[in-house]
This record gives sequence, structure tokens and C-alpha cells, in this order.
Amino acid sequence: MKFNHLSLAVIALLVGGCKDKNNTIHPQYQPIVESVYASATIKAAQQYTLYPGMSGRILNFTATEGDRLSAGQVIAHLDNTGAALSASTAGEAVALSKVSNKQLQEISAQLSTAVEQAKLDSLNYKRQQNLWAQNIGSLSQLEAKKLAAAASKNAVKALQAKLSVAQSQIAFNQKQAQNNQGTAAKSLSEFDVKADISGEVFQLLAEPGEWVSPQKPLAILGNSSDFLIHMEVDEVDIAKVKVGQSVVIGLDAYKGRSFKGHVSRIIPIMNAKSQSFEVEAVFDEKPDQLYPGLSAEVNIVIAERAKSLLIPITCIDKNNVVKTKSGDVTVKTGLRNLEFVEILEGLTEQSEILVPKSK
Repeated sequence: MKFNHLSLAVIALLVGGCKDKNNTIHPQYQPIVESVYASATIKAAQQYTLYPGMSGRILNFTATEGDRLSAGQVIAHLDNTGAALSASTAGEAVALSKVSNKQLQEISAQLSTAVEQAKLDSLNYKRQQNLWAQNIGSLSQLEAKKLAAAASKNAVKALQAKLSVAQSQIAFNQKQAQNNQGTAAKSLSEFDVKADISGEVFQLLAEPGEWVSPQKPLAILGNSSDFLIHMEVDEVDIAKVKVGQSVVIGLDAYKGRSFKGHVSRIIPIMNAKSQSFEVEAVFDEKPDQLYPGLSAEVNIVIAERAKSLLIPITCIDKNNVVKTKSGDVTVKTGLRNLEFVEILEGLTEQSEILVPKSK
């Protein structure tokens, strides 16, 4: 539904009322609007696609299309059997890491005993040295005490190293187990898919029992109190479009009516497939009821004049030459639309333009 920018009465005046018996017409002063046409879709101003945080099978939805949700409210539950098992396993790992502390205590007790034994063996060795200095005792007794003292000292060093390694390993295991438990608990919570913003459920994109992932959309949510007109503008026209320009919107759901708005945003990235640019507009006046996804046709007003000298666009060729009773005239043009072109120089209201024969 592309809009004509002059009324049927104006068209009749230019094409019919000013046409004489010799198949000529006269230029007429009338208003003209130049616009860019675009197909469009109505979208909620605040609309987003919800993705699950984890992969899983949908157990059930807690909301249906049209329901209103608060931010943080659960919209769907995913099967969390694997996550629950992981959380349980992580919890057991934490418990096992605590059991390892008993081993640490045992090593510490062994070390304490070894230290006391080393002190005793060192003392006995010194006593035996004093006796040997007094020619008391044998050399074999002295060597035995020396070996015992050295063995006790080495035992202490070995247990100290064992204790240090055990402490480091247990600390690492505990930290790792706690991290795994936290990750598992987080994963478990992420199987509850929640709304990020307050709004309405526009569309559910999956079914219970279906497998979903973070790359597969689950639902479309948004705020149905405010809407945008999402347009696709051809690349040949995009340079003419500016933020703030008026738009006239026709909705298939409201046949015979049009609504006013203005361009609010131009997205400066071309869609290579369609060779078009996304342009958004907002309603200045809108119908009482709108829904996301409604189709529309829009004319973006590039320029308009209240009074211009116009001729039908079929009466001028690509070189701006108009055939008149007096001969071919090269004219200077201004605004144009699908039906008419503005004549700035070369013709007057008295000019007699030859009407091209219908093909």
C-alpha cells in the first residue's frame, strides 16, 4: 500500500481537468510531497530474545504467551539431573578433602614423636662421646649412638618434608573442591531460566521436551506499552533519510487509515543480502491497539512544498525533456514522487504539454 501524495481530486485536475481536445495538459500549482517508501514491521521498543544459560531439556514453562513477568522471575525449568549429580559429587569432594585433614594430623603426630626421639638420640650420643673421652665404653657403642642420632635427625627431616607436601596438597584439594562445588551450584541455578527485565512474553520459541542451548533462543520478551516502526530502506534511498523526518504509516490491520510518526534512528550497517538499511521510527500518533509483528508500509517524507508547479511524471523523460506544442523543452526539476514532478524552470501554467500515448 504505497501512499499517493496528492489527492485523487488533484490527480484528476492535472490529468483530466486540464486536458484539452488536442491531448495536451497544462502545468498546475499544487502541493507536493517527496518521500521514500519502505516496508516495515511493528516491534516493541523494549524487546529482547531470551537464551538459556546452560544446555538442557525443557521440563516445563512457568509462563505462557501474553503473561507478564517481573525481572528475575523464572520462565522455564530445564532438566538438571546432570547438574544435580555434579553438585553432589562436588559436595562429596569437599567432604573427602576434610577427611584428608586426619592424615595431616597423623603426620604431625609422627613428626612430634620423631622430634622427641631425635632429641633423645642426640643427647645419648653426646653422653657417649663424654664417656669415650674418659676411656669409658667401646668404639662400637659410640658409633651406634652416632648412627642412631643421625637416623633420628633424617627421620625428622623426612617427616617435615612429608608434612609440607601433604599440607600443600590438601590445601589445593580443598580449594579445588570448593571451586567445583561453587561451579556446580551455579550451574544448578542456571537451569532455572529467568527473565532479565520486567515485561510481557511475546513468543515462546521452544516446546517442553525440546533440547536447548545457550545458542538457541527460548523466548521473546518485551514491553508492549511502547512500539517502534522497524523499516528496511533500500541503499539507493538511504542518503535521503535523516533522523527527525516525518513518516506516514499504513498498517494492514487498519485498512484505510494512516498514522504519523518520525524517524528516530538509522542503523549505519547495510544488510548485504537485501542491500538495505535498518531505520527505526516512533509513533507521534498511533492506534489504540498494537501488536509486535504487525506489517506496515511507510513513506518517509523527504521534502514537501505547499505550492509548486507540477506535471505528471509520465510527461518528462530521463533527460528532463518535456514535449510541448511549441517543441521539446528542457526543464529544471525539483521534488518528485511516484505521480508528479516539480518544475522549477522551463514551463508555465500556460504551457501546453503533449500527453504521451498509452502503451
